[in-house]
Formats: sequence, C-alpha cells, structure tokens
Amino acid sequence: MKKMILIIVIVLTFSLSCKNNATKSISPTAKEYIDEVITLLENNSVHRNKIEWEKFKTKIYSKATNAQEIKDTYPSIFFAIKEINDKHSYFEPINNVAPINTEKPLLQLKDEIIPNDIGYIRIPYFIGDENKKQYYIQVILEKIEKQDHLGIKGWIVDLRDNFGGNMWPMLLSVEPILGNGNVGYFLNSNSQYESWKLFEGKTYLNDTIVASQENVFQLKNNNPYVAVLINNKTASSGEAISVAFKGRNKTKFFGDSTYGVSTGCKSYTLSDGSRINLAISTFIDRNHIKYGNSIAPDVKCKETETVEKAIEWINLINANNKQIIP
Repeated sequence: MKKMILIIVIVLTFSLSCKNNATKSISPTAKEYIDEVITLLENNSVHRNKIEWEKFKTKIYSKATNAQEIKDTYPSIFFAIKEINDKHSYFEPINNVAPINTEKPLLQLKDEIIPNDIGYIRIPYFIGDENKKQYYIQVILEKIEKQDHLGIKGWIVDLRDNFGGNMWPMLLSVEPILGNGNVGYFLNSNSQYESWKLFEGKTYLNDTIVASQENVFQLKNNNPYVAVLINNKTASSGEAISVAFKGRNKTKFFGDSTYGVSTGCKSYTLSDGSRINLAISTFIDRNHIKYGNSIAPDVKCKETETVEKAIEWINLINANNKQIIP
C-alpha cells in the first residue's frame, strides 16, 4: 500500500512539474488569454466530453513558450483549435491580414436539364444580409412554383457543392418540398436539444422565429417523392439541409458522402477582438438519428451518373406505384 501511495505522489508531482514548466516562461497577460480560450473550449466545444483537459492545457501551454504579448499566443490558439479535432471550428486573429470573407457572391452553379415531369431545384450556399437573404429565398421559391404542375412525378433537390453559410434561408426556400413541422435538431454536449421547425413561411429555433418570408404556397402534389443529390463538397449548413431531408419519408439520397462537418457553430469574440467560430452542437434528424460526420447517400454513384440515377428512381417508383421507405 505504501508503495502504491508513493507511486501516485510521484505521478502527481511530475504532472504538476510539467504544467509549471510549460507556463513559467509565459507572461501573465499571455497566460490569461490562453486560459480565456481554453475555458471557452472546455465549456462549449461539441467535443468537450471527449478531451482530457489537463493534458490538453499542458500541450497548449507548451506551444506558447516565451509568449509575452497576446499576439505571441496565436500559434498556440491555432494549435488548440486543431487539437479539438471537430474539423469545423476555426480561429481568426484580430490582426489577420486576409480575414475570412463573409461577403462572397453567391456561387453560380449550373442547373441540370431535367424532364418536364420531374421538378428540379438547386440549393446553393448562402452568406449575406437580410436583403440578400430575401432575394435568395424568393428566387428559389419562384423556380419551384414555376415548375409545379399536377403531372410532376417527383422532385430532385440538388445540394451538391453547397458548402454552407446560413441554413435558415435554405430551409425556407425548400419548405414546399420538405414540408412543415420539426425537421431536425441541434444537440449540444450537455444533451440539450434545439429544434428546427418550419411552418407557413417561418423557420423556428425551438419557439423563436429566426427567418420568415411571405410567398407561402403548397405543391399541387403536397407529399412528393424527393431525390436528394449530395457530394463531398456538401458541407456545414448544406449538411443541415441534408439532415432535414434524411428524416423525411418518400426520400432517397444519391451521389457521394458529404464533407463531414454536420455540426452547428457559434462565433465567439475574444477579449482582444479576435474570433473563434466554434462547433458546439451536432445535427440530429427528425427521427433522432445523430450525425456529426459525413452523411452517406442511399445510392452511391459517380458525379456524372447522379442525376441519371435520381431520375431512374423517380420514374421507377411511379411506374410501380410503390411507397419507398428511405
């Protein structure tokens, strides 16, 4: 027993010594900033329950050896974000000479040529202000409404190359096809759910309206078959829309697995004005299936075959008049 106690004391002493050695060359100002970041990550990261935080702190301190000013700690902050290993979070220093551009124009993606008896809509990424948001929603809704007729066999929703942005206008724009009700959830590391709801031109986070639009209509076939197209450039909010459709019946996915960041992020401003965009939750579909990584298609196919396979499926289920279970 005495031997065991001695071993424990030695291990604890060594651990404390490592931590002290890692921090003794860091100025109080630099250490305070690093601690601010570590506390933020420990309290909010989607991976907070998977990390041994004492070891994590020692590694981060060791990367900040001789740091005196806050800017000297930046390499260790980049390292900390990498060590969180959620593949979605990032650090943007206040002195970044090439800040992440949040005003990119909409990516111009080519619409596919589809038979007239099948509806088709492409959902690109979205980043922009309220005016751009309303324009984005209305353009997509008008395309859906223009194509809608009683002879439509089903719809193709193309999420390929949608690498993210604001998910709420994306959800609103596909409401006629996706349908109303709970369409997904965020699940944080404390096992708390926040629901995504769609109802008559409004999207809700739990019971709070987060986006709305006035062009509310229903498809002539109000519960259509839907083929969803995805690829490895479908990411972030593009994956959120994928998850919203994953839980829907009469729906099948075609293409390749998504990028693999099906997590919700929140932006935090640090004391020096720098910013951390941190993954704090995991996407859950309406049937409570948890994601967090890549979303797999039901039918894996080459990019050049994806549209063809989707059309074949819609034609087949109409010919056989069968209810397909996703």
